[in-house]
Amino acid sequence: MMFISAFLSGCATCDRTGSMPESARETLEVLAGQHRVCKVALAVIKNRQLDSIDSATGCRPASAPSHDSVFQAASLSKPVFAYAVLKLVAQGKLELDAPVVGYLPQGYRHQFHPLAAQPTDLVTDPRLQALTVRMVLNHTSGLPNWASGPLKFDSTPGTAWSYSGEGYVLLQRAVEAVTGQTLDQFMAAQVFAPLAMNHSSYVWNEGIAQKLLPGTKANGAARVTMDLKSPNAAFSLYTTAADYGRFLVALLNDDDMLKRLTASPATVDRSLGLDWGLGWGIEGNQDDRYIWQWGNNTGYRAFVIASLRTGDGLVMLTNSENGMELAEPMTQKILPGEHKLFQSSLLGVDILNFFCNTLRLCF
Repeated sequence: MMFISAFLSGCATCDRTGSMPESARETLEVLAGQHRVCKVALAVIKNRQLDSIDSATGCRPASAPSHDSVFQAASLSKPVFAYAVLKLVAQGKLELDAPVVGYLPQGYRHQFHPLAAQPTDLVTDPRLQALTVRMVLNHTSGLPNWASGPLKFDSTPGTAWSYSGEGYVLLQRAVEAVTGQTLDQFMAAQVFAPLAMNHSSYVWNEGIAQKLLPGTKANGAARVTMDLKSPNAAFSLYTTAADYGRFLVALLNDDDMLKRLTASPATVDRSLGLDWGLGWGIEGNQDDRYIWQWGNNTGYRAFVIASLRTGDGLVMLTNSENGMELAEPMTQKILPGEHKLFQSSLLGVDILNFFCNTLRLCF
């Protein structure tokens, strides 16, 4: 496994054509071709303003995405949901250190599959009473990422960092109970409409379908993907690079929100300077702090990062399982310097991609 990791990290940013071009757009085109990323859209933020929307294609026939091309954003769903949750906190409708289950009078019924209504189980573990809104947002809930059966805790809430989509679904249920709205209705009213994110939704619909780019495997072949018709705070966001760029700009210009989400973060990896705030990963060094999140859905990969000091950043959406190969070099282009987050096991080896890219076995 160490050999595989080293092999992939060595090839992730290799340049087969010499030095990279000067512009972000040209760099994007070169990288998309190198890594056979069929469609990629990039929003570039400079000084807390949306600077450009670029796109490229690495497959044939070549037709770059348009500004309103829609992708599955995968786990980039989480920071947008966290932003809306923090707005509810500011409105006094939620408390960060209140138990999530306290907003669910009937308790929490966990779905064995996040997109299937049945089967379910009523969670009775007493540790649920100690799990707060803050713990969900910074991934110290003690819950697993996903559970395909009855929901069980991996650790006591608040004691350790461990990435958890299950926690976000639990908090989603609390938000729905407090607001009386489904997640997609709530997010449309709280975030999408105010920020003019007109091509974004937490559920598949006919409007989304008209602009949605189909997912692809690492070799560029079509990947059968699921239409996400049940809203899920952890991964079901459909959006465009322009829409997500508007969200990131709004966040970067909201000092109170930034202070709240970066205060007292949970430690992820001290050796790499990685923490987790309320909805965002945080990479820190002596000069700056960066907020970031990656996304991994079947047929899609996504990445977002921004500097809290300069207000520069990027949003990258792809319809390719090779998409994360572009994250580090594009980050270097927009935010020069060492970014140790790319050494994290969170962004570890994708075995299916390894077999597809090196052995041409694409499952």
